[in-house]
Amino acid sequence: MNYFKYWTQDIRKDGVPYPKFAEWFGHDEIGMRDAKEICRRNSIELRYWTDDMPPEMVEENEALEVKHLERIGRPPWHGTDRWKMIGAFDTEDGEICLMYARPLENTDA
Repeated sequence: MNYFKYWTQDIRKDGVPYPKFAEWFGHDEIGMRDAKEICRRNSIELRYWTDDMPPEMVEENEALEVKHLERIGRPPWHGTDRWKMIGAFDTEDGEICLMYARPLENTDA
């Protein structure tokens, strides 16, 4: 479990979560499918959820801040089944995407 905590720790200081494991993705933007596969190979399961940006964020063309995260919803599985919100980013489609992770269950049984 320490491995999971180490790689999912928040490395930003502004309150918008950003996981340490994002360094595995390099400096290029990668798709969700590729990110899930990279994490799966490292025993981390990823899940994404999106909500519309708050209207003031769109109107003011603001960068994502904690105040925006406080104004959007959460998925029904937030905080259940060991899912932990570990990242957030805005998209070009006018959404905020929340990234969730949990330790990958051993499925070799």
